Amino acid sequence: MREKFHELKCQLEELAETVNKFESEAVQLRLVELLFNQTRDEPRFSEPPSPDYQPGPGSGLADWQSGASSRGRPGRPRKTVPSASGAVAALGKLIDSDFFDERRTIGDIVKKCEQEVGVRYKSNAFSGPLSRYAASGVLKRDKNADGKFEYYK
Repeated sequence: MREKFHELKCQLEELAETVNKFESEAVQLRLVELLFNQTRDEPRFSEPPSPDYQPGPGSGLADWQSGASSRGRPGRPRKTVPSASGAVAALGKLIDSDFFDERRTIGDIVKKCEQEVGVRYKSNAFSGPLSRYAASGVLKRDKNADGKFEYYK
């Protein structure tokens, strides 16, 4: 038992640098889960799998390798973007344009991105960046009569 623990500890120390390169904690956690699931009864990454090896159900490896997701409904295309990085870039383009010459709500921004970029972002993808732009003075914001923030230059 002690030898296996020491071996596992050494392997984790070797993998830590690679796993920590991923900024997303969710990705890091998923990689560690996959590694631990494989160490139970499946070949390790350091050992080449046999030609007839197929990931077993529940390992998550087959879904991970194929890019499938357990989230969402099968057969239905995703309508929103999974990452906010594209939303920040789209917001930057709107700031550089004359879009914010008039007061705009987050709903207006979502609609504009859907029209211009062809992608529907969730409104919460914009709330953090808009707050930072308002705090830094890039944009100004005030609440309207409905209690929603409006952003403008």
